[in-house]
Order: sequence, then structure tokens, then C-alpha cells
Amino acid sequence: MKMRRHRVFLLCTVGLCVISFLHYYKALHYVSLLRELSAPYPNIKSFIMASGFFWKDGDSPLASVEPEQAPELLRTPLYDIPLAHHLHAQREENEPALGFKETKPVDPIPVERGDAQLPRPKQEVLNLDPNAQPPVVDVSERQRQRAAAPHPGSPEAISDLHRRAFVLRDQPNTYFIRTKAGARCFRQGTETAEREGHSPVAKPAQRQLLFKEEEQEGATTGPRLPKTKRGRRLVRCVCRPGWHGPYCGVPTVVQHSNLPTKDRLTPREKPRRTINAINVNHEFDLLHVRFHELADAVDVFVVCESNFTAYGDRRPLHFLKQLLNGTYDYVRHKILYVFLDHFPDGGRQDGWIADDYLRTFLTRDSVRRIQGLRPDDVFIINDADEIPAYEGVLFLKLFDGWTEPFAIHMRKSLYGFFWKQPGSLEVVSGCTVAMLRAVYETDGIKLRRREYYTMPGFRAYENETGHILVQWSLGSPVHFAGWHCSWCFRPEGIYFKLVSAQNGDFPRWGDYEEKKDLNYIRDLIRTGGWFDGTVQEYPLADPKEHMYAPKYLMRNSKKYQYMLRNPYRREGGG
Repeated sequence: MKMRRHRVFLLCTVGLCVISFLHYYKALHYVSLLRELSAPYPNIKSFIMASGFFWKDGDSPLASVEPEQAPELLRTPLYDIPLAHHLHAQREENEPALGFKETKPVDPIPVERGDAQLPRPKQEVLNLDPNAQPPVVDVSERQRQRAAAPHPGSPEAISDLHRRAFVLRDQPNTYFIRTKAGARCFRQGTETAEREGHSPVAKPAQRQLLFKEEEQEGATTGPRLPKTKRGRRLVRCVCRPGWHGPYCGVPTVVQHSNLPTKDRLTPREKPRRTINAINVNHEFDLLHVRFHELADAVDVFVVCESNFTAYGDRRPLHFLKQLLNGTYDYVRHKILYVFLDHFPDGGRQDGWIADDYLRTFLTRDSVRRIQGLRPDDVFIINDADEIPAYEGVLFLKLFDGWTEPFAIHMRKSLYGFFWKQPGSLEVVSGCTVAMLRAVYETDGIKLRRREYYTMPGFRAYENETGHILVQWSLGSPVHFAGWHCSWCFRPEGIYFKLVSAQNGDFPRWGDYEEKKDLNYIRDLIRTGGWFDGTVQEYPLADPKEHMYAPKYLMRNSKKYQYMLRNPYRREGGG
């Protein structure tokens, strides 16, 4: 009798274990068990928060079509604050002319300079929104203000530029359209009819498939749509090549990525604002390429320049000069200038201190000066020679449902896009503003590292939001989501990079006179060799291949010929 009781108890225990495993299998699918157990403070809550026990099977763990029904997940909520919008509209009506907005002085924010703590000066806010309509003012008053304003090239303007704040504005969501059947489709990724007012023609088998999918999905997702004559609803869009998903808004770099929540992506009613932050030395051609590639997807470009090289030598402010002389007027309204006027202590002896400090200062100074940031806005930090593709950044802006942080697979090139290196460069590049502040302590160099799940704020952030954080990458080793063009300069530019390099990435080739010889550098470009004497057998790069180079470069091939075709390649191929 006693043995029978033990058997019953054992069978019940085994049954409960099996049911629990099946119940939480979905959560285990989204989080790596080995990674979770290897963390310094394993948290069982992160295993169970994604299960069907807390979320209905039809809902997304990250977002939902209906904001009131969706859990606020992944710091990407759909904000709807009428009172804030009302106050914001009243504030805009009272703004003075010329784009300036009077604000109350802010408290000084200390900034690290070696061991000292220096207070930040009080600043005024510059409204850089090109669509802002200034109120009508008296002409004499406008002339008086113009006369009092400093000239763009004057010392007053230069000293003030790096203290001005940038006001982020919401842009209207014109990326999606509604079909007559009620489907919401991404404009750029959806096929359009040749004649206005006619829907794209699909084969009968395709139409049957679309109708069938709506019969299965209509009961659980999306608003109810008017029925067709056959009593079925057409909700799927007809996608162009390179675009995927029911809304035709998922680019190939996401479709072929390792994102674990592809089936839970939903378009946002209000697009996020995206911030792209970089440090610049003398990569001015690549800077033009970045601006033209991403101008329609990025809301503010944060460009940090220092009057010191990474080695610690003084240098002129070339980018500031170009910014003031009108070189970047086509994107000036989206540029926030950050000026680093000092060199960190110990940076000369250990170059990695200087290299890390550049990204730390860039991130903290820019986030402090950008006004109107929301927790779900996207922050992307790159090196100047790393250019994300437009489609991937636009996806982050328009969709809910992706996890964070995210990396970017980039096509690797050396000296120019003609020397294509094997594989891809995968760099952790971005996250939401909420995660940047809570986990990375507003430090860009911490974001670039992969140890986010070991950081002290990670567990608290995950517990507070109740969401599972899984790093993923835009693109793949064969589907590039950007370009990394290393040492892509003319010989004179490579020389300047050699002598400016930080004192930590050894061997420092700028310390060798023979390596700085321009003829030697030209020969490296011709052969694809490296400074240590090795010559790699890179695959031949065809300019016609997909993702060979950014579109702006290809459209202006004559101007940027030195980056697209080997300028020193001999006729015989040597």
C-alpha cells in the first residue's frame, strides 16, 4: 500500500514537470538557457515572463496592433498623451521668431575632465526644425534681431554652437497607406498598380492564399475589415522584391536576420525618432555618404569633433569650418555639433583610454542636449567608417516588436569598396534611449561591448520592464545591413590617419617612417596588402553586385572614383 502511494506521488510529480516544461517552452525559445545560467545573477523571472501564462497566444511579447490591449514591452510603447501634446502646441505658439526658444536656465551638469568636475554653462535652445512656422513679427524687430545675432563665422557663433540644444519633433507618419480592403501597407515596399485606383493583379492561387490567411488570422489580430464579395477579407499587401511581412515593411536585412520575434512585428502609429552618433576626424567623404544614405531615416546626426587627435596632438577643427561655410547646408538642420575641448588623462600612455572616452563624451553630451527624447527613441552609435543601410534604420523607426540591443552586419572593405574582405563585421550599435540610460549609464563605449547581460543595471532594467532582452543583428554574414570601409582615403588621408592613431592598438604603424611614405601607401592600395607585409587574397569585387557600396556613391561615381575602383591597379591586373 505504501509503495502504491509512492508510485502515485512519483507519477504526479513527473506529470507536473512535463506540463511545466511545455508551458514555459516558449519562453525558453526566446532566451538562451546557457547565457541565462552563466549570468552572475540568474533570474527565473526572465524565463517565465514571455510564456502564454502572462501573454495570450495571439499577442506579441513586444507590441500589439491595439495599444490598449498590448503589454508595454521592450521599452517601445505607443505613446498617447493628449495633455502633453496640448501643452506642446501652446508652447510652440509662444515661440519667438528666428527659430529660437526661450527656456528657463538648466542646472549645471558636471562633466568629467580628468579628476576634476567642471560645471556645464547654461545654454539656450535652438529650434532646428525646418518645418517650424515662425509667428508673424514686426519687420523692424526682425531686422534688429538679425543685426544683433552673431555672424556664423564669428568667435561668438563658434563658441555657442556646441552648447545649443536640439529639439526633437514628431514627423507625420506618411510611410504607410490603407488599401480599399483596409490593409495597412508600407508605401516603399508595396507593389502599386499601373493605373490609379486599381489594385495589383495577382494570380488566382496567390489570391486564394491571401484570403485563406485572413480567415485564420482575422479572429486574433488587427481590426475587423469589410468583407469582400466572397465573404473573405484581404489584409495582406503585395510586396516588392526585398520587402517582406504582412505589411511589406520588413526589409531583407531583417527577414534574414536572427531576430527571434519576426512573427510579432507591428507598425507603429507614431514613428520613433532615431539618433545617429559618430566621432569624426577627417572622414569627410564618408560623412557625406552617411548623410545622404540616412537623411530620410535619421532625425538627428550627432557629430563629435575634438581639437586633439586620438594620439593627443592638437588639430584644427575641419568639420566645424565646413559646417559654418555651408558645406553641409543640405542636412544642417539635422546636425548636432559636439565639441570635445580636452584630452583625457592617461590617454597618451594608454590609447584605449582616449578611444573609449571619445564615445563616452559623445553619448553623454548629446543625450543631455537633445530635448524631447522619449524612452523608446533609438540611439545608434557608429565609427565614421561604419555606415548602416537606410532600410534597416527605417525598420527600427517604424516597427514595434524587435528586441534590444541590436548589432549590424556590415560589408568589410579595405582602402576602398573594391577590396572586399571575407565575411562581415558585426558591431553592437544601438538600443532604445531607455536601455542606454538604465543599463549602459549613457555611455556609448559600454553599448559597443557585448557584455550587457553582466552589467549591474541589466537585471534591474529587465525586472522593471518585465521583458526579455535578447541581442540580435540586422543582416547576416551574407546579407549585409551596412558598410565598413576601413582606411578608405586617398594616400594623404591614410598618412594622416597613421600619425593620428591612438597609442594602444599596436603595432602603431605611424611610428615607422617607411610606412608613412606615400609611394608605399599607394602600393598597399594597389595590392590590398597590409602594413605588416602580408597580402590577402580578397575576392574580386564586382561594382554590379548587391550592396557593393552605398547608393549615393554609385550615383556620384566620378566624384568618388578613388573609393569605387582601384586607382593604382595596373592594366595587367597587378
